[in-house]
Amino acid sequence: MSQRLQSVFFFLSALLFAALFFLPLAVYYGNENTLIFNVYGIDTLTPALENPWPRTFSLPVLILAITSMLLSGYLAMGLFRAVKLVQFVKLHKISRINIVIIVAWIAVVFGYYIRVIGHPIGADPTFKVGAFLPLVALLLTIAAASGLKKDIKKVRSTDRIR
Repeated sequence: MSQRLQSVFFFLSALLFAALFFLPLAVYYGNENTLIFNVYGIDTLTPALENPWPRTFSLPVLILAITSMLLSGYLAMGLFRAVKLVQFVKLHKISRINIVIIVAWIAVVFGYYIRVIGHPIGADPTFKVGAFLPLVALLLTIAAASGLKKDIKKVRSTDRIR
């Protein structure tokens, strides 16, 4: 079985979401103010001007990122311990939940936050590397979930032979 490859994919997905805490998602260059959109909040580069967004404004983005990171880490560790078919099926269900959470994160960030943040200062977003990391994490999670499904089929077929 190729559980180790899926474990690596889930671990990389967790690392990509962990990297979001160090990389900005987008930067908004206004005439007077510059805003940086991070997972943990919106910061201003102009200390003399007030930040138009409170720290709690991006709390859903933070919660979804932490949830996805923890689920990916749990899946990566859980695959090393999985031996029985029931454990593989449980991990596959959790991986599907993780895919839904990542898609929700992408929808929330790109569907709402990216468009709304720049309005008070009249700026358009300049996307940074952090904006594309969840897309790579989604692809890795989908690849790992499909490999996990193949492993489940393989275990079921060997159980029938016995």
